[in-house]
Amino acid sequence: MEGDINLINKRLSGRYGHTDIVVANAVGATIEAVGRGSYVDYILGNLTQLRGFRSIASLCEKLADISIPSNVGDNPHEIQGELAGKLLAIARKECLRFTNSGSEAVHLAIRVARAHTGRKKILRFFGHYHGWYSEEIFGFLPAKYSDGLADEAAANTLSIEWNDLDALKDAFERYGDQIACVICEPVLAHSGTIPAKEGFLEAMVALAERHGSLSIFDECVTGFRVGLHGAQGLYGVYADMVVYSKAISGGVPFGVLLGKMKHFAPLSEGRVFHASTYDGNVLSALACMDVLSELEQGETYRLIEHAQDKLVDGIRTIVLRSGLPCHVQSVPGFFQIYFTAANDVDNYSAAMATDYQLYRRFVAGMRANHVLISEGDLSHADPRQNWLGSWFLSSAHDDKAIGKTLDACEKSLRELLA
Repeated sequence: MEGDINLINKRLSGRYGHTDIVVANAVGATIEAVGRGSYVDYILGNLTQLRGFRSIASLCEKLADISIPSNVGDNPHEIQGELAGKLLAIARKECLRFTNSGSEAVHLAIRVARAHTGRKKILRFFGHYHGWYSEEIFGFLPAKYSDGLADEAAANTLSIEWNDLDALKDAFERYGDQIACVICEPVLAHSGTIPAKEGFLEAMVALAERHGSLSIFDECVTGFRVGLHGAQGLYGVYADMVVYSKAISGGVPFGVLLGKMKHFAPLSEGRVFHASTYDGNVLSALACMDVLSELEQGETYRLIEHAQDKLVDGIRTIVLRSGLPCHVQSVPGFFQIYFTAANDVDNYSAAMATDYQLYRRFVAGMRANHVLISEGDLSHADPRQNWLGSWFLSSAHDDKAIGKTLDACEKSLRELLA
Protein backbone atom coordinates (compact mmCIF):
# COMPACT_ATOMS: atom_id res chain seq x y z
CA MET A 1 0.00 0.00 0.00
CA GLU A 2 2.97 2.34 0.50
CA GLY A 3 2.50 5.43 -1.62
CA ASP A 4 -0.82 4.30 -3.11
CA ILE A 5 -2.81 7.54 -2.93
CA ASN A 6 -5.87 5.96 -4.57
CA LEU A 7 -6.14 3.31 -1.87
CA ILE A 8 -5.48 5.82 0.92
CA ASN A 9 -8.10 8.16 -0.51
CA LYS A 10 -10.63 5.34 -0.79
CA ARG A 11 -10.10 4.27 2.81
CA LEU A 12 -10.45 7.86 4.03
CA SER A 13 -13.70 8.43 2.09
CA GLY A 14 -12.35 10.85 -0.47
CA ARG A 15 -10.41 13.07 1.92
CA TYR A 16 -7.40 13.32 -0.39
CA GLY A 17 -9.00 13.21 -3.81
CA HIS A 18 -7.33 16.50 -4.77
CA THR A 19 -3.73 15.28 -4.59
CA ASP A 20 -1.34 12.69 -6.00
CA ILE A 21 1.27 13.18 -3.27
CA VAL A 22 1.88 10.84 -0.35
CA VAL A 23 4.17 12.36 2.29
CA ALA A 24 7.09 10.33 3.57
CA ASN A 25 8.55 13.07 5.77
CA ALA A 26 8.56 16.83 6.26
CA VAL A 27 11.48 18.92 7.48
CA GLY A 28 11.74 22.70 7.60
CA ALA A 29 10.03 24.15 4.53
CA THR A 30 10.27 20.89 2.58
CA ILE A 31 7.99 17.91 2.10
CA GLU A 32 9.47 14.60 0.97
CA ALA A 33 6.96 12.71 -1.18
CA VAL A 34 6.96 8.97 -1.79
CA GLY A 35 8.52 8.36 -5.20
CA ARG A 36 8.37 12.02 -6.23
CA GLY A 37 11.23 13.78 -4.47
CA SER A 38 11.03 16.98 -2.44
CA TYR A 39 8.71 20.00 -2.61
CA VAL A 40 9.05 23.48 -1.17
CA ASP A 41 5.84 23.88 0.81
CA TYR A 42 3.72 27.01 1.34
CA ILE A 43 0.72 25.22 2.86
CA LEU A 44 2.57 24.18 6.03
CA GLY A 45 0.20 21.62 7.50
CA ASN A 46 -2.82 23.88 6.98
CA LEU A 47 -0.83 26.86 8.27
CA THR A 48 0.20 25.22 11.55
CA GLN A 49 3.98 25.20 11.00
CA LEU A 50 5.03 28.80 11.57
CA ARG A 51 8.54 27.62 12.44
CA GLY A 52 8.68 24.98 9.70
CA PHE A 53 8.25 21.23 10.07
CA ARG A 54 10.40 19.82 12.84
CA SER A 55 10.88 16.84 15.10
CA ILE A 56 8.82 16.64 18.30
CA ALA A 57 11.71 15.01 20.16
CA SER A 58 12.15 17.98 22.51
CA LEU A 59 8.42 17.93 23.26
CA CYS A 60 8.61 14.22 24.05
CA GLU A 61 11.47 14.90 26.45
CA LYS A 62 9.30 17.35 28.37
CA LEU A 63 6.57 14.71 28.53
CA ALA A 64 8.95 12.16 30.01
CA ASP A 65 8.23 13.26 33.59
CA ILE A 66 4.45 13.43 33.06
CA SER A 67 2.67 10.13 33.55
CA ILE A 68 -0.39 10.99 31.40
CA PRO A 69 -0.20 13.29 28.35
CA SER A 70 -3.96 13.86 28.14
CA ASN A 71 -6.25 15.40 30.76
CA VAL A 72 -6.41 14.46 34.43
CA GLY A 73 -10.16 14.29 34.84
CA ASP A 74 -11.89 17.26 36.47
CA ASN A 75 -8.67 18.70 37.88
CA PRO A 76 -6.59 21.27 35.97
CA HIS A 77 -2.91 20.60 35.40
CA GLU A 78 -0.46 23.31 36.47
CA ILE A 79 0.74 23.62 32.85
CA GLN A 80 -2.77 24.65 31.82
CA GLY A 81 -2.72 27.46 34.37
CA GLU A 82 0.66 28.73 33.20
CA LEU A 83 -0.44 28.64 29.56
CA ALA A 84 -3.72 30.39 30.34
CA GLY A 85 -1.85 33.25 32.00
CA LYS A 86 0.35 33.75 28.95
CA LEU A 87 -2.52 33.68 26.47
CA LEU A 88 -4.74 36.00 28.47
CA ALA A 89 -1.95 38.57 28.65
CA ILE A 90 -1.27 38.30 24.91
CA ALA A 91 -4.96 38.64 23.95
CA ARG A 92 -5.82 41.23 26.65
CA LYS A 93 -8.71 39.10 27.86
CA GLU A 94 -9.89 37.96 31.29
CA CYS A 95 -10.82 34.30 30.88
CA LEU A 96 -10.59 31.48 28.37
CA ARG A 97 -11.70 27.98 27.52
CA PHE A 98 -9.46 25.43 25.80
CA THR A 99 -10.79 23.31 22.92
CA ASN A 100 -9.39 20.74 20.50
CA SER A 101 -9.73 22.78 17.29
CA GLY A 102 -10.51 26.18 15.87
CA SER A 103 -13.89 25.00 14.59
CA GLU A 104 -14.88 23.96 18.11
CA ALA A 105 -13.68 27.23 19.62
CA VAL A 106 -15.69 29.28 17.10
CA HIS A 107 -18.76 27.14 17.73
CA LEU A 108 -18.39 27.77 21.46
CA ALA A 109 -17.93 31.52 20.90
CA ILE A 110 -21.22 31.72 19.02
CA ARG A 111 -23.03 29.76 21.72
CA VAL A 112 -21.63 32.07 24.40
CA ALA A 113 -22.71 35.13 22.37
CA ARG A 114 -26.23 33.78 22.04
CA ALA A 115 -26.45 33.00 25.72
CA HIS A 116 -25.11 36.43 26.64
CA THR A 117 -27.45 38.37 24.33
CA GLY A 118 -30.51 36.10 24.17
CA ARG A 119 -30.40 36.49 20.37
CA LYS A 120 -29.96 34.04 17.47
CA LYS A 121 -28.55 35.73 14.37
CA ILE A 122 -24.90 35.66 13.32
CA LEU A 123 -23.53 38.45 11.14
CA ARG A 124 -20.58 37.33 9.02
CA PHE A 125 -18.75 38.08 5.76
CA PHE A 126 -18.54 36.20 2.47
CA GLY A 127 -15.29 34.25 2.08
CA HIS A 128 -14.50 34.18 5.80
CA TYR A 129 -14.08 30.60 6.97
CA HIS A 130 -15.08 29.83 10.56
CA GLY A 131 -15.08 26.03 10.62
CA TRP A 132 -17.21 23.30 9.15
CA TYR A 133 -20.06 23.21 11.72
CA SER A 134 -23.61 23.96 10.55
CA GLU A 135 -24.12 27.70 11.00
CA GLU A 136 -20.45 28.49 10.69
CA ILE A 137 -20.29 27.12 7.13
CA PHE A 138 -23.58 28.72 6.06
CA GLY A 139 -22.80 32.02 4.37
CA PHE A 140 -19.13 31.15 3.91
CA LEU A 141 -19.77 31.61 0.18
CA PRO A 142 -22.72 33.11 -1.70
CA ALA A 143 -23.72 29.65 -2.97
CA LYS A 144 -24.29 26.62 -0.74
CA TYR A 145 -20.94 25.01 -0.01
CA SER A 146 -21.97 21.75 1.70
CA ASP A 147 -24.89 19.35 1.61
CA GLY A 148 -26.17 17.76 4.80
CA LEU A 149 -26.98 21.03 6.54
CA ALA A 150 -30.29 21.83 8.20
CA ASP A 151 -31.95 24.68 6.30
CA GLU A 152 -33.06 26.31 9.56
CA ALA A 153 -29.46 27.31 10.22
CA ALA A 154 -29.47 29.57 7.16
CA ALA A 155 -32.26 31.69 8.65
CA ASN A 156 -29.95 32.67 11.51
CA THR A 157 -27.02 33.67 9.29
CA LEU A 158 -26.57 37.11 7.73
CA SER A 159 -23.71 37.41 5.22
CA ILE A 160 -22.37 40.61 3.67
CA GLU A 161 -19.27 41.64 1.73
CA TRP A 162 -16.03 42.26 3.60
CA ASN A 163 -14.89 45.89 3.84
CA ASP A 164 -18.34 47.23 2.91
CA LEU A 165 -18.99 49.69 5.71
CA ASP A 166 -22.39 50.72 4.35
CA ALA A 167 -23.56 47.09 4.27
CA LEU A 168 -22.26 46.60 7.82
CA LYS A 169 -24.14 49.63 9.10
CA ASP A 170 -27.29 48.61 7.23
CA ALA A 171 -27.21 45.09 8.68
CA PHE A 172 -27.05 46.47 12.22
CA GLU A 173 -29.75 49.05 11.48
CA ARG A 174 -32.13 46.40 10.16
CA TYR A 175 -31.33 43.46 12.46
CA GLY A 176 -29.43 44.99 15.37
CA ASP A 177 -31.83 43.72 18.03
CA GLN A 178 -31.57 40.18 16.62
CA ILE A 179 -27.79 39.92 16.09
CA ALA A 180 -26.00 37.92 18.78
CA CYS A 181 -22.54 38.43 17.28
CA VAL A 182 -20.55 39.64 14.33
CA ILE A 183 -17.58 37.45 13.41
CA CYS A 184 -14.70 37.92 10.98
CA GLU A 185 -11.19 36.91 10.06
CA PRO A 186 -9.40 40.24 10.77
CA VAL A 187 -7.52 39.54 7.54
CA LEU A 188 -9.65 37.67 5.00
CA ALA A 189 -7.42 34.66 4.26
CA HIS A 190 -9.83 32.53 2.21
CA SER A 191 -10.11 34.84 -0.79
CA GLY A 192 -6.38 35.27 -1.12
CA THR A 193 -5.06 37.88 1.32
CA ILE A 194 -7.43 40.80 1.98
CA PRO A 195 -6.76 43.03 5.01
CA ALA A 196 -9.50 45.13 6.55
CA LYS A 197 -9.68 48.67 5.21
CA GLU A 198 -8.60 51.40 7.58
CA GLY A 199 -11.24 51.89 10.25
CA PHE A 200 -13.34 48.85 9.30
CA LEU A 201 -12.43 46.68 12.28
CA GLU A 202 -12.94 49.60 14.63
CA ALA A 203 -16.39 50.23 13.11
CA MET A 204 -17.33 46.56 13.40
CA VAL A 205 -16.46 46.41 17.09
CA ALA A 206 -18.13 49.77 17.83
CA LEU A 207 -21.36 48.87 15.98
CA ALA A 208 -21.58 45.55 17.81
CA GLU A 209 -21.21 47.28 21.16
CA ARG A 210 -23.74 49.98 20.25
CA HIS A 211 -26.37 47.38 19.33
CA GLY A 212 -25.72 45.05 22.26
CA SER A 213 -24.01 42.37 20.15
CA LEU A 214 -20.61 40.76 20.68
CA SER A 215 -17.67 41.03 18.29
CA ILE A 216 -15.56 37.94 17.56
CA PHE A 217 -12.18 37.86 15.82
CA ASP A 218 -11.49 34.43 14.36
CA GLU A 219 -7.69 34.42 14.47
CA CYS A 220 -7.14 30.79 13.59
CA VAL A 221 -5.10 32.04 10.63
CA THR A 222 -3.78 35.41 11.83
CA GLY A 223 -3.17 34.41 15.45
CA PHE A 224 0.60 34.32 16.08
CA ARG A 225 1.24 34.39 12.32
CA VAL A 226 1.01 38.16 11.80
CA GLY A 227 2.75 38.75 15.11
CA LEU A 228 2.90 37.55 18.71
CA HIS A 229 -0.28 39.49 19.56
CA GLY A 230 -2.11 38.45 16.41
CA ALA A 231 -4.26 40.81 14.35
CA GLN A 232 -5.59 42.44 17.52
CA GLY A 233 -2.07 43.64 18.28
CA LEU A 234 -1.17 44.37 14.66
CA TYR A 235 -4.14 46.70 14.17
CA GLY A 236 -4.67 47.80 17.76
CA VAL A 237 -8.31 46.69 17.72
CA TYR A 238 -9.59 44.30 20.40
CA ALA A 239 -12.81 42.31 19.97
CA ASP A 240 -15.03 41.00 22.77
CA MET A 241 -13.85 37.46 22.02
CA VAL A 242 -10.95 36.03 20.04
CA VAL A 243 -10.24 32.49 18.78
CA TYR A 244 -6.77 31.00 18.24
CA SER A 245 -5.69 27.71 16.68
CA LYS A 246 -3.30 26.40 13.97
CA ALA A 247 0.13 28.06 14.49
CA ILE A 248 -0.41 28.37 18.23
CA SER A 249 0.56 24.74 18.88
CA GLY A 250 2.84 23.80 15.99
CA GLY A 251 0.66 21.04 14.55
CA VAL A 252 -0.71 19.47 17.74
CA PRO A 253 -4.54 19.69 17.92
CA PHE A 254 -5.49 22.76 19.92
CA GLY A 255 -7.88 25.70 20.00
CA VAL A 256 -8.75 28.37 22.52
CA LEU A 257 -11.52 30.91 23.02
CA LEU A 258 -10.68 34.03 25.03
CA GLY A 259 -13.00 36.80 26.17
CA LYS A 260 -14.09 39.27 28.81
CA MET A 261 -15.46 37.96 32.07
CA LYS A 262 -18.87 39.65 31.72
CA HIS A 263 -19.41 38.02 28.33
CA PHE A 264 -18.20 34.66 29.56
CA ALA A 265 -20.60 34.68 32.50
CA PRO A 266 -23.09 32.23 30.94
CA LEU A 267 -20.17 29.85 30.39
CA SER A 268 -18.42 30.35 33.73
CA GLU A 269 -21.69 30.02 35.65
CA GLY A 270 -22.54 26.76 33.94
CA ARG A 271 -25.48 28.09 31.93
CA VAL A 272 -23.63 27.24 28.70
CA PHE A 273 -22.51 23.64 28.60
CA HIS A 274 -19.11 22.87 27.12
CA ALA A 275 -17.14 19.71 27.74
CA SER A 276 -14.45 17.70 25.98
CA THR A 277 -12.27 14.90 27.28
CA TYR A 278 -9.14 16.22 25.62
CA ASP A 279 -9.56 20.00 25.72
CA GLY A 280 -6.42 21.65 27.05
CA ASN A 281 -4.67 18.29 27.34
CA VAL A 282 -1.13 18.36 28.66
CA LEU A 283 0.49 17.41 25.35
CA SER A 284 -1.22 20.27 23.49
CA ALA A 285 -0.56 22.70 26.33
CA LEU A 286 3.15 21.82 26.34
CA ALA A 287 3.30 22.21 22.56
CA CYS A 288 1.71 25.64 22.83
CA MET A 289 4.12 26.71 25.59
CA ASP A 290 7.01 25.57 23.39
CA VAL A 291 5.76 27.63 20.44
CA LEU A 292 5.13 30.74 22.53
CA SER A 293 8.52 30.64 24.24
CA GLU A 294 10.21 30.60 20.83
CA LEU A 295 8.00 33.27 19.27
CA GLU A 296 8.61 35.60 22.23
CA GLN A 297 12.28 35.78 21.20
CA GLY A 298 11.33 37.47 17.90
CA GLU A 299 13.76 35.69 15.58
CA THR A 300 10.96 33.67 13.94
CA TYR A 301 9.25 36.84 12.77
CA ARG A 302 12.49 38.40 11.54
CA LEU A 303 13.23 35.36 9.37
CA ILE A 304 9.70 35.26 7.97
CA GLU A 305 9.81 38.97 7.11
CA HIS A 306 13.11 38.51 5.26
CA ALA A 307 11.78 35.54 3.29
CA GLN A 308 8.49 37.24 2.47
CA ASP A 309 10.09 40.46 1.23
CA LYS A 310 12.45 38.55 -1.05
CA LEU A 311 9.76 36.19 -2.34
CA VAL A 312 7.08 38.82 -3.00
CA ASP A 313 9.49 41.15 -4.81
CA GLY A 314 10.82 38.26 -6.89
CA ILE A 315 7.41 36.91 -7.87
CA ARG A 316 6.08 40.36 -8.76
CA THR A 317 9.09 41.00 -11.00
CA ILE A 318 8.83 37.63 -12.75
CA VAL A 319 5.08 37.86 -13.38
CA LEU A 320 5.20 41.43 -14.67
CA ARG A 321 8.14 40.53 -16.93
CA SER A 322 5.99 37.78 -18.43
CA GLY A 323 3.45 40.39 -19.56
CA LEU A 324 0.64 39.18 -17.31
CA PRO A 325 -1.22 41.70 -15.14
CA CYS A 326 -0.27 41.22 -11.51
CA HIS A 327 -1.36 42.59 -8.14
CA VAL A 328 0.12 41.31 -4.86
CA GLN A 329 -1.48 41.80 -1.43
CA SER A 330 0.49 40.98 1.67
CA VAL A 331 0.37 41.01 5.47
CA PRO A 332 3.04 39.66 7.81
CA GLY A 333 3.31 35.89 7.31
CA PHE A 334 1.21 35.44 4.16
CA PHE A 335 0.33 36.97 0.81
CA GLN A 336 -1.45 36.37 -2.49
CA ILE A 337 -0.77 37.16 -6.11
CA TYR A 338 -3.82 38.06 -8.19
CA PHE A 339 -3.85 37.96 -11.97
CA THR A 340 -5.66 41.27 -12.46
CA ALA A 341 -5.08 44.81 -13.65
CA ALA A 342 -6.97 46.11 -10.59
CA ASN A 343 -5.00 48.02 -7.96
CA ASP A 344 -6.99 46.60 -5.06
CA VAL A 345 -8.87 43.40 -4.19
CA ASP A 346 -10.98 44.23 -1.16
CA ASN A 347 -13.58 41.45 -0.76
CA TYR A 348 -14.70 37.99 -1.87
CA SER A 349 -16.47 39.16 -5.03
CA ALA A 350 -13.44 41.20 -6.10
CA ALA A 351 -11.21 38.16 -5.60
CA MET A 352 -13.51 36.04 -7.76
CA ALA A 353 -13.49 38.75 -10.43
CA THR A 354 -9.74 38.22 -10.97
CA ASP A 355 -8.50 35.56 -13.39
CA TYR A 356 -8.57 32.82 -10.78
CA GLN A 357 -8.70 30.08 -13.42
CA LEU A 358 -5.36 31.29 -14.72
CA TYR A 359 -4.13 31.26 -11.16
CA ARG A 360 -5.35 27.68 -10.79
CA ARG A 361 -3.28 26.66 -13.81
CA PHE A 362 -0.30 28.53 -12.37
CA VAL A 363 -0.60 26.65 -9.05
CA ALA A 364 -0.74 23.35 -10.97
CA GLY A 365 2.40 24.38 -12.84
CA MET A 366 4.19 25.23 -9.62
CA ARG A 367 3.18 21.84 -8.23
CA ALA A 368 4.63 20.14 -11.31
CA ASN A 369 7.82 22.08 -10.62
CA HIS A 370 7.89 20.92 -6.98
CA VAL A 371 6.42 23.91 -5.13
CA LEU A 372 3.21 23.42 -3.15
CA ILE A 373 0.75 26.31 -2.80
CA SER A 374 -2.83 26.27 -1.57
CA GLU A 375 -5.18 26.70 -4.49
CA GLY A 376 -8.18 26.90 -2.21
CA ASP A 377 -11.17 25.34 -3.94
CA LEU A 378 -11.52 26.54 -7.52
CA SER A 379 -13.13 23.40 -8.92
CA HIS A 380 -16.81 24.45 -9.03
CA ALA A 381 -18.66 25.46 -12.19
CA ASP A 382 -20.57 28.02 -10.14
CA PRO A 383 -17.96 30.69 -9.28
CA ARG A 384 -19.91 31.56 -6.13
CA GLN A 385 -18.84 28.18 -4.70
CA ASN A 386 -15.12 28.80 -5.18
CA TRP A 387 -12.57 30.28 -2.82
CA LEU A 388 -8.91 31.19 -3.07
CA GLY A 389 -5.97 30.23 -0.86
CA SER A 390 -2.83 32.19 0.07
CA TRP A 391 0.92 31.61 0.28
CA PHE A 392 2.03 31.01 3.88
CA LEU A 393 5.60 31.51 5.09
CA SER A 394 7.62 29.95 7.89
CA SER A 395 10.95 30.83 9.44
CA ALA A 396 12.34 27.76 7.65
CA HIS A 397 11.87 29.33 4.22
CA ASP A 398 15.52 30.24 3.80
CA ASP A 399 17.24 31.76 0.77
CA LYS A 400 17.67 28.32 -0.82
CA ALA A 401 13.94 27.59 -0.59
CA ILE A 402 13.09 31.06 -1.94
CA GLY A 403 15.53 30.57 -4.82
CA LYS A 404 13.92 27.25 -5.78
CA THR A 405 10.51 28.87 -5.61
CA LEU A 406 11.45 31.76 -7.89
CA ASP A 407 13.05 29.37 -10.39
CA ALA A 408 9.85 27.30 -10.38
CA CYS A 409 7.78 30.45 -10.83
CA GLU A 410 9.73 31.50 -13.89
CA LYS A 411 9.56 28.01 -15.41
CA SER A 412 5.85 27.61 -14.65
CA LEU A 413 4.96 30.90 -16.32
CA ARG A 414 7.01 30.02 -19.41
CA GLU A 415 5.15 26.72 -19.67
CA LEU A 416 1.81 28.42 -19.02
CA LEU A 417 2.32 30.96 -21.80
CA ALA A 418 3.93 28.60 -24.31
